[in-house]
Amino acid sequence: MSVGPRTRTLLKTTTPARRLDIAASFEALTQAGVTTGDGVAKAELVSDSPNHLWSLPTSRALAIVHPDLDEAGALIRGAQFLRQHQVPVTSPRYTDVRTSAEGRAVTFWQDPGKPSTDTSLSAWVTALTHRTDPRTAPWLREHDPFAGLLDGLGDAPLNEASRSFLRDHAAQLREEWDYLDWPTPDTVILGALGMAPCHDDGVHVGLLLRRPLTRGHREWDLVAARWRSELLIGPREDHRTYADTYLSYEREGQPLDHPYIGAWSGYQVVRDIVVLTAVMDTVRRAYLDANLRQEAAHRVTCLRGAHPAPWNWGLR
Repeated sequence: MSVGPRTRTLLKTTTPARRLDIAASFEALTQAGVTTGDGVAKAELVSDSPNHLWSLPTSRALAIVHPDLDEAGALIRGAQFLRQHQVPVTSPRYTDVRTSAEGRAVTFWQDPGKPSTDTSLSAWVTALTHRTDPRTAPWLREHDPFAGLLDGLGDAPLNEASRSFLRDHAAQLREEWDYLDWPTPDTVILGALGMAPCHDDGVHVGLLLRRPLTRGHREWDLVAARWRSELLIGPREDHRTYADTYLSYEREGQPLDHPYIGAWSGYQVVRDIVVLTAVMDTVRRAYLDANLRQEAAHRVTCLRGAHPAPWNWGLR
């Protein structure tokens, strides 16, 4: 594999299962690069969740290897849609999806620059997305956080008690979700598990989509942003900046009826679904190596109440 030094180091130190997964992803990338002319030599694996994100330094581009064709097409369509509505978002280099012989889908994107730590940028692009009329995108799927949520649970390296807990927890949250009283109407949402990932190349600032857009309620994005920043990895000041910026751009005539998202009556239900989704993202990948197996088991333990909030996801 002609990959960059960081990825070569990873391949030497990771488990056979994860090595095969990365190799299959790189093979799909290589096949796609032949058809586009993009150089994939020295490609570096930036992230492998929720999909494989590769940096292509020789082409000044990014590539995403997707698990299926539908997701890849939806991601391109969503980025084009947001750009049409003046939302700053990274552009796809090509309007079509490339597929490998094994059925993996690959999309190529302009290099968006370095990830930004400015939470106001995330709030800005999120607010602009929420101001977009969903009627202009009838092709958007309805946001259903339970669709595929427990996929892979039966084969995950967890004990049966943990599997039963996750099934029961998801069923309880599904019932509570069905009775939520949403204070705002449907809109276009990012459906993320945290703040929207913004990048800055020194000239432009933009959102890098990693999940397809959906039609849902903006409270999902706001709860996810608050949970990730305030209760998990960031100081309260980060979310205060985020919230103040978002409120300054919120949709005219449809203001939030609570001073902050945590004061909304449905906050805890949505937060718990976001948390469960994050846990299941780790559980599905737990077969790849021992560290992920340990992390998945630890997160389930946290979810069962062994650690009080703020969530102690780390193993140290």
